[in-house]
Amino acid sequence: MMRPIWSPTMAEHVIASVLRKLGPNGEVSHEEALGGQAIRENAVLYDSLVARGRLDRAREVLGNLQATRENYHMIDDEFQLPVLAARYLADPLVPVDRKRDFLLDSADGGGSRLAQLLREMALVATMTRPYVDAPRPLNLVSFPKLDSARWRSASWRDSDAGYARGRFAMDVNAIWAPQALDAIATILGLLPGLGFGAAALDSLAPGIAGTPLGRYARDSTSLHAAVTVWRGARRHFELTLGPEEMEEQIRARLARLPPAERRYWEGAMRAHGEVRDSLTFLVLSLDPAGKRIPVVNTDPATGLFLERSAAADALRDVAPFLRPYPAGLFAERLGPLVANDAYATRGVWELFRDDAYHSPRVVWGREVNLLLLGLANQISAAVDGSGRPRTATLEPYVRSLDEALRRTLAAVNASGLQHNELWSYRIVGRELQPTRYGTSSDVQLWNSTYLAVQFVLSRLPGR
Repeated sequence: MMRPIWSPTMAEHVIASVLRKLGPNGEVSHEEALGGQAIRENAVLYDSLVARGRLDRAREVLGNLQATRENYHMIDDEFQLPVLAARYLADPLVPVDRKRDFLLDSADGGGSRLAQLLREMALVATMTRPYVDAPRPLNLVSFPKLDSARWRSASWRDSDAGYARGRFAMDVNAIWAPQALDAIATILGLLPGLGFGAAALDSLAPGIAGTPLGRYARDSTSLHAAVTVWRGARRHFELTLGPEEMEEQIRARLARLPPAERRYWEGAMRAHGEVRDSLTFLVLSLDPAGKRIPVVNTDPATGLFLERSAAADALRDVAPFLRPYPAGLFAERLGPLVANDAYATRGVWELFRDDAYHSPRVVWGREVNLLLLGLANQISAAVDGSGRPRTATLEPYVRSLDEALRRTLAAVNASGLQHNELWSYRIVGRELQPTRYGTSSDVQLWNSTYLAVQFVLSRLPGR
């Protein structure tokens, strides 16, 4: 999200810092545990080592309890790194010599940056290969097991209820995996022009020869075929509900809310009219059997941000953001709720009731910024330098996107909490009052992405 306001130096710093911390198999570190947090985590590790009788290793940990720990639990960041690296390497404003020097730099240890990047790309290619060979739901990229009954929420919605206890996340499989493979194709296509032919790759990273990445490096058509297969993965997550089914589910869901909330949202439904139109959306995740868990969610904003879509596809993905809650995600004076569980089972309702961090009670600033940047991305592709639609047929499309942008900004700004990590609401009388989310940080480092939003919106043609 920050790329519009980054210099090439900053992009290099970010990519290098990620490569420097790769795990043994090329895994990207999600975050570091430093200081007191590192001591707490190492103390837990020490205790577990003692319990398993690994006393020598336990003494080693005890001798340096403050040692930094890397978190390799997430899987979405594996797919994000190739996208970031590809955009840097494809940047025409960065000289070829500078890119080559950056990739050859080995000052961080562990070999050249290119060797490290290839190792990480090999991991992505291996993780995604089963679905290429047999594109069915159970071959999608799975979350790891948390225990005998649950799967770890190993993407950005990292609370226990974040993915409604799903095993296959939509954002990982329908958005990030195809984007990552496409980015790998871009990188492999650019490397010869940077002076890295097939022989150089074999020398820098001999371990990839027998991996799917090695095959892709030798045969680009097989990689492009893999991208095509993965672009079809969204079909496993697409769901359309008709008005009658929607209304039945919504009324059942509202009946489970506290009285004040129920009355408020029933009033909102009446104000917006009865449910007359169907709703098509990408579900949050698939369950362990590969069945859809019908939770409406904000994750399609990532797709709008990463890629310029055909008009019909973009409007389809934007629609749930503007559909008023409890039918869709939009809440006046608040913004797009991060999830809507109305169409799911009672068990999912209870999950989100007990763990509200990624529930229908919150708006996430991260998702708002992705949506705003995504809308700006789609608008920019559809208008000329003066802000006019490139063709007459695009006028209704641009008008719809403009309206989505305006409504989202108005709702989020009305909350007064648009700079926060996330925010919630309470019902007082007959009014919705935006509130801070109790355990959140008001500002985190990534909240600075709002600066990128302001910059991008200020540069939209015709604005």
